[in-house]
Amino acid sequence: MIQRSRKQFFPSPFALVIGLTVLCFLMVIIFGIKEEVSFGKRTLISLGYWQQGFFSLLTFTLQMIMILVFGYALAVFQPVHLFLKRIAHIPKNKTQGVLMTGIIAMVGGLLNWGFGLVIGALLARFVYVAAKEKGYNPNPALLAAAGYLGMAVWHGGLSGSAPLKVAEKGHFLEGKIGVIPISETIGSISNFWVSIGLVFVFALSLLVFSNSEKSAKIEIDAKPLKAILPGKRSYFAFIIGFAMVLIAFFNFVFGSVPELASVNINTINFLLFGLTLIAYQSMGQFKKAIGSGIKSSIDIFIQFPFYAGILGLMTHSGLLEEFSSGLVSNASQSTLPLISYVSAAAVNLIIPSGGGQFAVQGPIILDSAKAMGMSIGKMVLVFSYGDQISNLLQPFWALPLITITGVKAKDLFKYCLGLCLIGGIYLGMVVYFLA
Repeated sequence: MIQRSRKQFFPSPFALVIGLTVLCFLMVIIFGIKEEVSFGKRTLISLGYWQQGFFSLLTFTLQMIMILVFGYALAVFQPVHLFLKRIAHIPKNKTQGVLMTGIIAMVGGLLNWGFGLVIGALLARFVYVAAKEKGYNPNPALLAAAGYLGMAVWHGGLSGSAPLKVAEKGHFLEGKIGVIPISETIGSISNFWVSIGLVFVFALSLLVFSNSEKSAKIEIDAKPLKAILPGKRSYFAFIIGFAMVLIAFFNFVFGSVPELASVNINTINFLLFGLTLIAYQSMGQFKKAIGSGIKSSIDIFIQFPFYAGILGLMTHSGLLEEFSSGLVSNASQSTLPLISYVSAAAVNLIIPSGGGQFAVQGPIILDSAKAMGMSIGKMVLVFSYGDQISNLLQPFWALPLITITGVKAKDLFKYCLGLCLIGGIYLGMVVYFLA
């Protein structure tokens, strides 16, 4: 009875972001305003910071809604729907299902974080349904946690925002550190083995979790993924979609604009838009599929502005920069990597955007590393490892997964916490001994 009561009051993702907002408000009011003014004035200033930030992630919010909507629309497209169901039927027991979901999600995350997030969530959903059809009782929360692991390895992969940013000519830190080629960061041999090791550690953890747990009685609240047939071919929809895919291909291969010639969230969404048009062949069926997907993106639409408000509070007050500077100011050459790793993981809980976080923490960490004569490329990776591992505790990124799988946050959290601790210890040891 006591256990049930505790679970009942586990906060929802929206309650968590509101609680985090209140906590950050109090921190800014107490520590973030240096002027000698009244409590009321401090409160008004803090409200201004929050409101400044509230709509600062509108572009990113739309990007996340689009990748979820198009991913959803393609998943319910009948041929894709049947293909995913076939793959989901490959595992013969719950352990194989969890391992397959986790490994595919991590490989997807290393290729592209958005792709890994969507494919992991969809696969977790389909494997669960297939297992129920076969007659064995899978754990939907453990499957969802396995499908979420792409977000715990992504920053050491091909779409890592910090390594890609410092590899660009004209990036915001070029005057201080120069251009750092990806051969020194995500393309390095050390990062390859660290990332492979992390995948192995997570796979082993999933194996232990799956074999040690008892039959799980977890309720899910997922809307049925009903397959949608393609419509009668409309050459208008097909031509537009084909043209978009062709444009994406030529820009990627021959494009002179770096943003269009690299794999990022915009190029992925552009490609998914075109592929969805081609798949459904008619505007009527396309709109039907998109409409179904939009219904699944409500939580993102509601909650992302509140995370943007938190970002506004912490950055405009200077509190985040002060926190990061304080951590590294007394560090030595031997302790800076571990301190930077831990601080990146901690700050990620407040600023979930890897690129946004690097803009605040990057200059502090890399300035210190340069002053100590340390490898800039390795310190970029240290930041990346810290940023990615605490995604497992960040409800911001879990929203698409929760929506698709129907698993409640309270059930997902205990597995994500365990995986975060195990992966965090592994990466911490790597950073301490190798950085």
